[in-house]
Amino acid sequence: MKQMRAIGYHVQRGARTAARLLAFAASFAVLYAARGDTNRGQGISATAAQSDFKIMNKIFAEAHATAFRQTGTAEPPVLFDEKKKVSIRDFVLRVLEHYRGLHVDHTGLGFSPELIEELGLKTALFPFPLKFIEGRAFADCEYLELRPGSEILQINGKPMLEILQKLEMAAGIKDPEGRWADYRIGEGFSFIYYMANGAASEWKIQYKSGNRQKEIVVNTAAAEPSPFVPRKSALKAQHSQPLFTMFNPSLKAAYLAINTFMPTGNQLDTIESWHNHLNLLHQESRAKGVENLVIDLRTNRGGVMLFSAAAATWFITKPVGDRSRSSARSRILPYKQYAQAINGMASTEAMLRDTENHLQKSFADKMKDGYFETRATEARFLELTPIEQAHAFKKIYILTGPATYSAAVNFARLVRLGNENAVIVGEETGSPGDGHSAEILLTYKLPASGLLFEIPLVKVAFAPLVAGQKPGRGLKPDITVVETAADFVAGKDTGLNAVSDLMDKK
Repeated sequence: MKQMRAIGYHVQRGARTAARLLAFAASFAVLYAARGDTNRGQGISATAAQSDFKIMNKIFAEAHATAFRQTGTAEPPVLFDEKKKVSIRDFVLRVLEHYRGLHVDHTGLGFSPELIEELGLKTALFPFPLKFIEGRAFADCEYLELRPGSEILQINGKPMLEILQKLEMAAGIKDPEGRWADYRIGEGFSFIYYMANGAASEWKIQYKSGNRQKEIVVNTAAAEPSPFVPRKSALKAQHSQPLFTMFNPSLKAAYLAINTFMPTGNQLDTIESWHNHLNLLHQESRAKGVENLVIDLRTNRGGVMLFSAAAATWFITKPVGDRSRSSARSRILPYKQYAQAINGMASTEAMLRDTENHLQKSFADKMKDGYFETRATEARFLELTPIEQAHAFKKIYILTGPATYSAAVNFARLVRLGNENAVIVGEETGSPGDGHSAEILLTYKLPASGLLFEIPLVKVAFAPLVAGQKPGRGLKPDITVVETAADFVAGKDTGLNAVSDLMDKK
């Protein structure tokens, strides 16, 4: 599993302490909770800061799906005892330092849009989306003369290596092997930079475009047009809708991007709708004589597990008995009065009540080894059988990467187990290949600091596992393909090009 991360408004998963956060709720306050200060821009009292920290620690111990084994249940240490006020930034830095090394997933601490406004950060953060490759930073956007693929050399007179070293000290941005965690740095760069360096609105950026070094100076508070521009790579057609299909007759290939397993309105909100869409893909593939299929999961952050299992049945050639298990740390939501959202939806009293009813109905009355196990576990096991009318692809290439999470990892696991002609190509997935903590994500708003704090309530343990799966690590590819800086600068897709080469060699 990855470590807890810090980020700004709404991000996901963590490496060391760098990256993202959210907010959820709780049932009854066991600890004293100081009232929130009215002007957080001036900081909060040490008493209020310590209270928020104690609430976090209590939630970790009582409700988090996995953190309790690492944090314990003892009274937390005093992190804040000074007489002067504590800035929100300093609060986050101290909390992250305390929890550094905590291995969790789907967990975060960050800023809501309202808190960003209150702290005056709306125009005081680094504006440009960046892509990191082997610790090198590249613009992933267009703004005036700044083009996608331009390498960022310096920010405000500091070279990128020096900046990354400072970010590492503040938030921990290296992976377990000691390499720069490129994906997570790029995802949360603006907020990690703020945590390490503070707010700024004047930005002098030196960059390399082609063989020329250039400079752009931007004032984020006054610039027109606004420098807060979208991430260019996220605007690609194949990743802009839930499902995207295209065909390549010369390679006798079909390409299917599955970008989410979340319900998407009327299009993909039931198992039946998934079957209907995938049935059309198979019919068209059969009519076109397709032999090779590429399934792209590189931007799929997960969703409904049953959707991923139903989708997998279209791509397996032998039955798979899924014996995955779920267990909950608590059947009661602690600190409900601070709850903000459940699974990304604003929570109401009725939703919180329904969630507790679900936990109490679905999980056993007695705790075992720190968890409430699922009632009638065998009843939740799945028997996946191949779809008779599915087209017989000779080879299936599943593209994965660090943004592949949860239900998407489950899908890749099931297809890999159920089809000897399926191979995983790309990079290790973002969430573990042996299970994850998710299913119910609860977001809290800490009362004094106003920070959002997201935790998972349920632990999912996958079974069976793909051969060679290491505990707590992502699903490893059969064929490792890592995006290169040269390809990104040239606008090429390293993963798809690698798969095309594999098809050519057949």
